[in-house]
Amino acid sequence: MLKKILLILLLVSTQTIADKNAVIKNLAPFFGEIQPQNIVKTPFKGIYEVIIESPIESILVSEDGRYIIQGDAIDLTTRAKMPTSNRVNALKKALIDSVDEKDKITFKADKEKHVVHVFTDVDCPFCARLHAQMPKMNELGITVKYLASPLASLHPQAQTQMEKIWCANDKAKAMDEYKRQKTIPNSKACDNPVTQQLAIAKQLGVNGTPAIFLADGSHIPGYLPAESLLKRIEK
Repeated sequence: MLKKILLILLLVSTQTIADKNAVIKNLAPFFGEIQPQNIVKTPFKGIYEVIIESPIESILVSEDGRYIIQGDAIDLTTRAKMPTSNRVNALKKALIDSVDEKDKITFKADKEKHVVHVFTDVDCPFCARLHAQMPKMNELGITVKYLASPLASLHPQAQTQMEKIWCANDKAKAMDEYKRQKTIPNSKACDNPVTQQLAIAKQLGVNGTPAIFLADGSHIPGYLPAESLLKRIEK
């Protein structure tokens, strides 16, 4: 009896590996290299969740890798969307955490309760609106750490201005003055992280600013006033 059980388990394991290999083979031309550990089962028979790492995202795929399911999967009993695995947020968090703290521009709350990372473009109007909320966010205990994501297609001068800001002696002051008054710091060229952070933003799937990332790696696109942001964090 034990031999029969072991044989069944071996057959199931072999089939799973074969299914994953089919997914990897069929998706690779479109999404690049996929790691077997990034292919996980879902509550749907014959459907895998696949984690793509560049940009980091989650997709649903048939077990043979032939069909991709677009849109949300809805549970008609609860009317809730099928949750994706926590691995997506974990990968995003790890990527953000890989950025050296000295390369972030931090506006720290005196009584810090929460930390968010914000990919910003200094010429983005909604980024300026978010920055205007900085005193309130800090008052609510939210520390904001800026990372660079200049959008050249919309703001062709933004990257140059942001490099000047990141090269300033006081980066937070330079950021604040540019956000509020469009004052360009008189800083010398330096080895700065703007290009590297822009590449990280693209890997995270950032296609607009501001892009807010919470402590668990979850992404909130767009502007939120301070009180609304706090509610999202606490939720």
